This record gives sequence, structure tokens and C-alpha cells, in this order.
Amino acid sequence: MATEYNIKNIYRALQNYGIDRKFIQDIILPTWWEDDIANSKTGYFQTASLISKNLGINVSELINPTNSVALIRPAKIKFKFPRNVTFNTTDIWPNSLAVKISETIDQIYSIPLLNLSNNALEIRNSIKGQYGKIDLNNMLEYLWSSGIPVLHVPVFPKEVYKMDGMAVNLNGRPLIILSKDRQYDAWLMFILAHELGHIVNGHLSNKDQIIYDVNLETEEDDEEHLADDFATELLNGTKSPSYFSSNKIFSSPYEFVNYIRPLSKKLSIDPGIIVLNYAYKTKNYALAEQAHKILTPKADAVKVIQLKMKTKLNLEKLSEENYDYFVKLTSLAED
Repeated sequence: MATEYNIKNIYRALQNYGIDRKFIQDIILPTWWEDDIANSKTGYFQTASLISKNLGINVSELINPTNSVALIRPAKIKFKFPRNVTFNTTDIWPNSLAVKISETIDQIYSIPLLNLSNNALEIRNSIKGQYGKIDLNNMLEYLWSSGIPVLHVPVFPKEVYKMDGMAVNLNGRPLIILSKDRQYDAWLMFILAHELGHIVNGHLSNKDQIIYDVNLETEEDDEEHLADDFATELLNGTKSPSYFSSNKIFSSPYEFVNYIRPLSKKLSIDPGIIVLNYAYKTKNYALAEQAHKILTPKADAVKVIQLKMKTKLNLEKLSEENYDYFVKLTSLAED
């Protein structure tokens, strides 16, 4: 069958694998690209080549009129999602994202990987010993300096469930990708610590190279419980933190904040960690949100991660095409 040079063929094929048309146009293809380019044979081949390179799929299946695609480097993924979520494991995006980020990191980051302990308290003490406090910036600095990159990827295809976090080990270097868009540091600190728990506890074997955590608040299996315990202990110094008596009631968010501030200073932790613990135990998320606003009115946790990425990655090593795709994935281009 002769090839029909129509971009709709490519859109149709990829839609079957969770990649929608708008995502292809806005993220996968370069900023200069337009649909009309694919109307000619040369333009069609160029378009198929660009898409296949960024998604890590065989270009021949996009060039020919077929509705199937194949990943060049398929990796086994542990999908972690709640029972009430139907996740289409044929979607290629989690695999494509992990492979592309890993390949890019190999080009622009060269800090050697350290052999980190799987003891949360040892890591906690190392962070406090080196940087003085458990907070998001210091956790990021510790991980980047230990050879474990931490990235934030907020853009996802429309039909694919965004994950809270992803732990990846494809090239012998583990890395962490977060996608949760939380304003306050403590929320992302917990996800970050959880994914680190997966890495240091050996949950990424040679056959299971990606862990895709859809929602940490509702996932349940032995690995998730272990990673949760690790994260709780790293942030709080114990697996069962108790900052408040069982009958402690706060009459206002200001009273709550006045209680938290000296306690967090004494313990050398971000006050948001205590707020997060209170919210989890009491389910009083409204009071927790008000306290966060008082403690850090200009909080931007994602920005903290992005700034660290900029300082740790040598983006100048990327080709213009790869740079364009990477900054769109990570929203660094919006700065």
C-alpha cells in the first residue's frame, strides 16, 4: 500500500497509545513545526523522524500507514495505582519519558553515583550534618551531589494519568522524576523521599527498571509501605512522628503556626513537614493549608526543583533539537 503523506495518520496511530494530537504538537514536535510540513514526502519523513526520536519508537511504523507502534527500548514498569483507577498499561508515555530523560541526563550530568545507605536516619543525619536542616533545597542538593538527579516534568498527554513520582534506573544511574504540581515544599519532599526509598531499598531490579507511582496517598503494597516508612523517617526522624497530643486543638491557624515555628527550629526541619504530619493525622487539610500560607506565602516548590536543575545540568551540551524538547518537558522554557 502506498504511503499517504497525511499527518492525521500519525496522530491516529499514536492516539491508540495514549499520545494525543495536542501533546504531539505542543511538546513532542519542535516549536517551529507546522502541520503543513508533513504534506510532502520529505516533510512527512522529517515529522515521523522527529516524533519517533523523542518518543523512542520505530520510525518505520509512523512512515507506513499502520496503527501500531513499537518502543525501541521497552522497559518493564511497575505501575503503582489505586484500585479505583483504570490505568492503560499499553500507553507508551511512561516508558518514552523515562528513556528520553535518562538518555538526556547521560549527556549533561556527570557526577559519580555514590552508594547510599538504605537507612533513612543515616541519610537524614547526613543531610543535617552537611547542610544543617531538612528542607527541600537541602534534600535536592544532597541527592544531586550523590549522583541522583531530581527532575520535575509537569506536561503529560491528556489521557495518561500523571504520576506523583517516578523512580528510574535504565543506565546504571537512578534518577527521580516528579510531576506533582504542589505549591508547598513539604508535599514534594515526601514524594521525593518516597522515590528515594524505592531506589535505596532495591525496588528497581534489572527487570524492573521503572516505578510509576500514580498516587502515594492511596497505593497499597509492601514496597509502597516500605517507601512510605522510609520517607516518614527521613523527614521526621521516626516512623511514627508525634508532634501533638491526641486532644490538641488549635483555635486559629496563627495559634497553629506559633506552635510549629519554634518546634521546627528546634528540630531543624522545614515547618511544612509538621504541618503535613498534622494534616495526615487529623484530616484537617483546611487548617494545614492556612498554616502553609502563613509560613510561606510565596512558596513555589516546583521552582526550587527547577532552579536546582539549572545549576546541576550542563544544558549547553544538548543539540538545539534536544534542548528544545527537554526544556518543554520540564517547563524550564517558561522561566
